[in-house]
Amino acid sequence: MADRDQMKAAIETYVDRHTAGDIDGIVALFSDDVVVWDPVGSDPHTGPDALRAFFQGTHDMVERLELELTGPIRCTAEFAAFPMTATSHIGDFHLAIDIIDVMTFGDDGKIVEMRAYWDMADARQL
Repeated sequence: MADRDQMKAAIETYVDRHTAGDIDGIVALFSDDVVVWDPVGSDPHTGPDALRAFFQGTHDMVERLELELTGPIRCTAEFAAFPMTATSHIGDFHLAIDIIDVMTFGDDGKIVEMRAYWDMADARQL
């Protein structure tokens, strides 16, 4: 089972790699049998290829995407939850969405499931 330090490091790396636009680096954090709901309620992205296409598409829609942790990472057993803000930059237009992510980790420290809780209705222009 992944320990707290491993889970926290993976989440911090996830945030950093998103902000850097490192799609391959993001996908490398996930297991081969990963399932991601982003946002929860949408169709899941299953496996590394689907995940890569999803994250690449997200980054392709904007000039720059920044993720920022906005509170502590909470870990218990193989689960971790954390609040963050995703800010999309398109020219002079900046849109922020507050998100709660819940991740499940495998024994190897890779993310096996992610659920992102957010709704575009809560987005705000900066």
